[in-house]
Amino acid sequence: MKNSHLLVEHKEGRILLLGLILLAGFFIFLIFAFVFYPEYFQSLLSITLTNIFFGRMAGLSIGVSAQMNMLFLLVFNFTIESIMVLILYPLFVMSWNKLELISYQPLNDFLNKSKKTAAGYQPMIKKYGVFGLILFVLTPFAMTGPVVGSFVGYLIGFRHRITLFVVLLSTFIAIVLWVYLIKHFEDILVGYSDGLSIGFLFAAMLIFLWYLIKRYLSKTT
Repeated sequence: MKNSHLLVEHKEGRILLLGLILLAGFFIFLIFAFVFYPEYFQSLLSITLTNIFFGRMAGLSIGVSAQMNMLFLLVFNFTIESIMVLILYPLFVMSWNKLELISYQPLNDFLNKSKKTAAGYQPMIKKYGVFGLILFVLTPFAMTGPVVGSFVGYLIGFRHRITLFVVLLSTFIAIVLWVYLIKHFEDILVGYSDGLSIGFLFAAMLIFLWYLIKRYLSKTT
């Protein structure tokens, strides 16, 4: 009941609700692809996991190597990064304001670590304002550009709408730029498309497995 009040009463809660709705729609789309277009499902899953664990450049490389429609690839990757921002940004704000919504230790650890990271970048980005935030979001690293960029935007004092608008617009621009650059290496990527997709997917699974093992060992010691 307390959690439902947070979703309704706070702007951060409404942003989170939007992110969760998009996430649900995204899962439905993946299930639809699995049932009706299984030949594309592996590529879509590889792009999703690779984007989350390794960043947009790696995810886009898989899409280009699979010779996906460029407009679809842009929208698909933009959706992934938008969902991450719309879910993690409000959780960060609530955590910063000591509003407990989700009690999940790995998430709390991530948010606590992100506080230190965002605080470290805050002076540099604050110096250049919106332009500094745009440049930060344009970086291609996993879980840093748009996600941590939105955290920094909040710490600088930008309103939610400004932060999300700048972050999501910059994310879309970054995706367009990276697709353009990666297209120059399309012949090479297509030649290694199967190995690239399977390799990144396998690496993502290993990282997740290592996380589970590390978590289990920490509980037993």
